[in-house]
Amino acid sequence: MKDKNIKLLNILVVAGGWSDEREISILSGKNVFSCLKKNKYNVRFFDIRKNNIGKILNYKPDIIFNSLHGEFGEDGGLNSFAIKNKITITHSDAISSALCFNKRLLKNYLKKKLDILSPKEIEFKDKINFPFILKPNWGGSSKGIKFINDKNDLRTRIYDRKNLIEEIIHGKELTVTVIENNFKVHALGVTEIEFNSKHYDYIAKYTKNKSIHFLPAKISKSQYNYLLNISKKIFRVCRCKGIARLDFIMSNKNGKVYFLEMNTHPGLTKISLAPEQANHNNLSYQYLLKQIIISSL
Repeated sequence: MKDKNIKLLNILVVAGGWSDEREISILSGKNVFSCLKKNKYNVRFFDIRKNNIGKILNYKPDIIFNSLHGEFGEDGGLNSFAIKNKITITHSDAISSALCFNKRLLKNYLKKKLDILSPKEIEFKDKINFPFILKPNWGGSSKGIKFINDKNDLRTRIYDRKNLIEEIIHGKELTVTVIENNFKVHALGVTEIEFNSKHYDYIAKYTKNKSIHFLPAKISKSQYNYLLNISKKIFRVCRCKGIARLDFIMSNKNGKVYFLEMNTHPGLTKISLAPEQANHNNLSYQYLLKQIIISSL
């Protein structure tokens, strides 16, 4: 679709929400809105909350640009609302979004489909080797991550299906952004992330100068190409659309690459990884947004 035709569409950027990632969603959404507005797109911004979802219909959008992170945005909720009301929406569809939002479900699915290696999930029927990591089974921005160091710490944590409890892999944090470009899937690069905190937490992710990005990552050419190719395969097998960012860790112990999670709605703030990788490929922020929109039409 030509740029001039896209600019005729009534685009509604939906951001905010009620998850722990509301603040980042607002930053991403406003960044998207500002760029589209500056470039003469017909765009408006909507801060969604639990009590105003229906007001989306008052805007009569041709397309929703989904800038929500977390619950309702990444789990397929807003997609289902859009489909029910016959509104086009960006990013992956409801089923793919729900699959990728559930870390346990996604890792089991990828193990079956592609034999992807992931950190081992801790089962309490087995002998427990401390320490290990507890993380929410759904959600992003490194919210809710805890380290379990001994039995006393374990007593304060309740094991349920809402949490994912895994072995700790020490190594290089790596991430790959995949986009659709003219119906073809492209991996934009592999970024290596260094930080001073115990793990790549919320502050390290969203505070300037709290982490260092190496693009391209400081890994071998064969490892780099493997990550590009496996990321594209995962994107395809999960039937994702538009854009996704995939996180991996390369073990210091054995050199193996472990898949951690996939974000179907990666951050689009000024310091986010996806725009940085696009820029590395001489792709402007506007171009990235346009490709996300085109992929949904």
